[in-house]
Amino acid sequence: MTDKIPLFIIGLSPDEPANEVLASKFGSTLEKVQNIISGIIEAKISIKSQNVEGSRTHYDATAIVNTSKEQLIYTESDWDILKIADSLSRKLEGELTKRDNKRQRDSIRKKDI
Repeated sequence: MTDKIPLFIIGLSPDEPANEVLASKFGSTLEKVQNIISGIIEAKISIKSQNVEGSRTHYDATAIVNTSKEQLIYTESDWDILKIADSLSRKLEGELTKRDNKRQRDSIRKKDI
């Protein structure tokens, strides 16, 4: 069994429902990519709110995934925190296609006879 990757969400109150949704969506994506991207140490999502006094709130989110070799950074901004969670998850899943070497097969024409 693989260990659960620590996920920290900064900028939202712990009792806010959007915090739980963001943690569950991005956390499940982290578990999915853990097999391909090895050495994930931790993940952090920082949320900055703008126009809190009005009827709508604009969110700026930055997701940082620390691995043993590199640091992956994704940013997104929107009025809806659920759309931000989906977009950040899609961006992290985009790393899977970059790292999947099984799709690259050797050409039959390039083999020595």
